[in-house]
Amino acid sequence: YGIDVTPDGKVWIARLHSKEIGMIDPATGKITMIPTPFAGPRRLRTDAAGNLWIVSFGESLIAKYDPKTAQFKTYDLPVVPKGSDTPYALAVNEKKQQVWVTGNQSNSVYVFNMKNESWDFIPLPKRVTFTRDFDFDEEGAAYTSNSNFPSWQVEDGQPTLIKIQKK
Repeated sequence: YGIDVTPDGKVWIARLHSKEIGMIDPATGKITMIPTPFAGPRRLRTDAAGNLWIVSFGESLIAKYDPKTAQFKTYDLPVVPKGSDTPYALAVNEKKQQVWVTGNQSNSVYVFNMKNESWDFIPLPKRVTFTRDFDFDEEGAAYTSNSNFPSWQVEDGQPTLIKIQKK
């Protein structure tokens, strides 16, 4: 339930209803499965250093996996009570060294700052805002959309493209 390519050309996948991620070596075609210390890995993304960032849908956390050391480091979302949000996806903003995470039970976005391992919380302008993914423009603004189905479940009944400018 996710795919990305690291800078070294290896293809990485996430298996949602499992506790593992996988790597496909393009030179050999060999597939290696790697157990995760959390359930529900999905929507993994790589950073410039080749680390993988992964959400755990069911455990309300994100994880960093370093393929060079084969080590995971997990970071709980800053929610109370612990485990009360379901992150659907994340995206890595290379320019700002941030990991943006969807907060689908809290109508919010979480931003993880890689350098100091701290979190920022951004409430979204509508209720029932189930966000699916992010993209970034040249200035570093994030774009996401809410995608509840049917759309009448959204506060004003309209799916919306949302631009977030974080300083």
